[in-house]
Amino acid sequence: MWRVVFYERRNNRVQLDKTGPWLPQRQLAMDWAQWFSAQGYFVALQHQSGELERLCEGLPG
Repeated sequence: MWRVVFYERRNNRVQLDKTGPWLPQRQLAMDWAQWFSAQGYFVALQHQSGELERLCEGLPG
């Protein structure tokens, strides 16, 4: 299971803002993450194990 994680940038700080619903396939979560990224959101993918995959530069890892 995978989900999209949203980050908010405030000045020099980056913090976890919200998370999306769990999705059964990585590719489905990646498609949503790419769409949100194109809309200007800072996003990452999260696996159900807690592992984060950064998709935008400058996000905490």
